[in-house]
Amino acid sequence: MNWKKPLAWLTLCSILLLCFPAATQAASGDKKVRLPDFPVLINGQALDNAKLKYPFFVYKDITYLPLTWEYTRALAISLSFDQDKGLQLGMGGGQLSGRFIGWKKEAFRPDLSGSNPRNRAYTATMPDFPVTISNNYIDNGSEPFPLLEWNDVTYLPLTWKYAHDMLGLELVWDETKGLNVIGGQQQVLGAIYYDDADYLYMYPELVTEPGRGGLKVKKSLEETPVWMTEEETGELRKRVEELERKNAGEPVSLETKDGGLYYLELRLLTKEQITVSPGEAGMAEIRGLKGTRFELPSGITLVSVEKTKAYNTGHSLYEYRTFLILRKEVSEIKELRQPLDRIIANDDGSFWLVSNGVDLIRGKLLAGSRRIALLDAKGNVRLANEALSESGIVVPGVSTPGLKDLLTDDGKLLIYRSGISNDGNFTPQDTQGYYWLDTGFNVSKADALFVLAKEESSPDRPSLNKSVYMGSDRKFYLLRTKNNTIFNYSDNKTGRWYDDELLATQ
Repeated sequence: MNWKKPLAWLTLCSILLLCFPAATQAASGDKKVRLPDFPVLINGQALDNAKLKYPFFVYKDITYLPLTWEYTRALAISLSFDQDKGLQLGMGGGQLSGRFIGWKKEAFRPDLSGSNPRNRAYTATMPDFPVTISNNYIDNGSEPFPLLEWNDVTYLPLTWKYAHDMLGLELVWDETKGLNVIGGQQQVLGAIYYDDADYLYMYPELVTEPGRGGLKVKKSLEETPVWMTEEETGELRKRVEELERKNAGEPVSLETKDGGLYYLELRLLTKEQITVSPGEAGMAEIRGLKGTRFELPSGITLVSVEKTKAYNTGHSLYEYRTFLILRKEVSEIKELRQPLDRIIANDDGSFWLVSNGVDLIRGKLLAGSRRIALLDAKGNVRLANEALSESGIVVPGVSTPGLKDLLTDDGKLLIYRSGISNDGNFTPQDTQGYYWLDTGFNVSKADALFVLAKEESSPDRPSLNKSVYMGSDRKFYLLRTKNNTIFNYSDNKTGRWYDDELLATQ
């Protein structure tokens, strides 16, 4: 069948099933292709290339993917054909929806009605229609690895440029297992929030069956993740929250009197700071004033205040103030107008004050709010972000409930620098990565974590607070939030699971 012939009698289903037929005349002569002499997999599912109706081919040592309905849907490749624009490929085809109870993943079922003897000669041709991939026009005749046609189906060369960069596919080569082409995966594994001696515990990105809560993954990464019930997940979350409360200070009562906010007769905020102007937009009101106390061995007390301002639109604004109390004298630590997540004691009597940032909405952090300050025994505070000119500094392990000792034996703290300046303009600089920090604000690069830092700065990576988890065993677990993969960086082990292993299929 020719695309130039009338198509009125074809239904949409028939068009998709047939994909796009070959052109009437090869534009640049025939191309000799061969069957691969290695296994080929789609999303971990091994294919019998000898029986495929449309087998994989190799041309100039590059594997070619047949763009049929089954393959494009399984790999989430969008495909369309226009008489004038020709073939158009892009990301996002296939069955990608599914964030609701009762949804089932569509199983990949290749057509095995073919017969492809290895000793047979196979010839492909060049298409004569335009090709566009992710809005990029492809000069197919000039490409070293052009798209080809065989038995009325167009074949895509699985080069890194086409497969990875333009179509978002992952290509994994194994000497034994062969070539694994991965795409169209539902992300099921979410952030790691807790670990014990045996398991990593993770939030799910989606739940499609009732009664399921989180997931637990064996630290060996050799077993399929296990779904936990909502009850099991709830009990675990209670334990985690208790550990987090111990790390994040002790709740204390604050008193409002004489128009101000007081802690043990010491005024923290004035009347103006805890009231709202009657004319303020949104009919705002102060909905809550909560206090948290940190008692330090040096005799210093820190009190953190969370003020909630609610609006009639249903939104709330949170403001944070931290106060230092020494010999009944109160002073505000203005460098940390945000929640304190952990206080780390140093041998010299000083303390690191660590904040993971201000969460604006749904995990989106306020730029420049990931901060570390050093508090000395006399109550003096110095902000590491200013000393290092770094807008964002993260302390790996601060959010790990079971990790108590965050310092090395020689008293250094591991930090991750954002590589964005603290000059108010958020200028990119060549500092992104992991470093060792001492109390004199001297830094040295953590060379052993260079590869981890490089992957973290990759455009494929999500933000650090969602992807890297430093376990209670002090090992680094990297969640690759594409294709359900966990990488134990410390032991160089990888666990990969396909969504049909974690979800019900149809």
